[in-house]
Amino acid sequence: MKIKHVKLTHLRNDEHFEFIEFTLDLVKDVGAAALRVEAPAAALDADWKREDEALKKIMKSALTAEIDAADATRDDIFSGLTNTVRGALTHFEEARRKAAARVEIVLDTYGNAAARSHFEETSAIHNLLVELTGVKHAADVETLDLGGWISELDRRNTAVKKLLEQRTDESADRTSLVLKTVRTEVDAAYRALAGAVDALATVDALSGGASAALYGGFIRRLNERIDFVNDSLAIRRGIAAAEKARQEAEAAAAAGVDVETWRAMRAAAAAAEKAAKLVAAGAARAAVVERSDAAAVEVVGAKKL
Repeated sequence: MKIKHVKLTHLRNDEHFEFIEFTLDLVKDVGAAALRVEAPAAALDADWKREDEALKKIMKSALTAEIDAADATRDDIFSGLTNTVRGALTHFEEARRKAAARVEIVLDTYGNAAARSHFEETSAIHNLLVELTGVKHAADVETLDLGGWISELDRRNTAVKKLLEQRTDESADRTSLVLKTVRTEVDAAYRALAGAVDALATVDALSGGASAALYGGFIRRLNERIDFVNDSLAIRRGIAAAEKARQEAEAAAAAGVDVETWRAMRAAAAAAEKAAKLVAAGAARAAVVERSDAAAVEVVGAKKL
């Protein structure tokens, strides 16, 4: 029996902290000396304590509550905008249904921004608003009367952005970067501990299995916890997939096509948008090179004179 794989990087901060805490408690219960893992257990414990300190500092940020409150009001407006568009998918006016279907493709491109981190959501909403206020979607925005929603979402997104920028100078934001690094080190220390237990259990089995019950009991109990963690992650993925499927089915029905065709339409629209951006970026780079070449020619000509 071996220790099962667990996707530590997929865990939220509190879930990650609690799983490592459980592992360390289990090691203490069975006995690090008995398991012969004193060194890797001590290393994991030290890294876990650093993770604990980083989490505490983040939770004490002076602006955290204010940012969370501003984010919540922003999420309300974002939900109002998306619900307005989705509601129009079944509008009795054909023009509104078609406009909603086109705008829905844009919304789906950015996904559920409200589920992302504060920084990621702020960036995603900014890009979404830039796209919705562009010439390409101006008519659809007007048809659906989304101007008010867009203006209010922009105002609230800007408010969150300013708060995040204000917090950038605080130690909490720097600690967030520290936490990310510490989590990586904790993960490596956990894998070292798990690897040591697996190796020692194998050696013990090959040597007659004098400690088979000791290692087997430890591995069994840890695997039970890993099963719980992995099941929780699977449920989370399933819920997200079901919600995505529901949204796709509604959008496809509103557009009068099946889901596969709708997905192809959305992929084609995204590819066209990406291609247009690449062409624009290429043109910009070419212009820079052209100006540089022209400047170089002028310099050479001046030297000859």
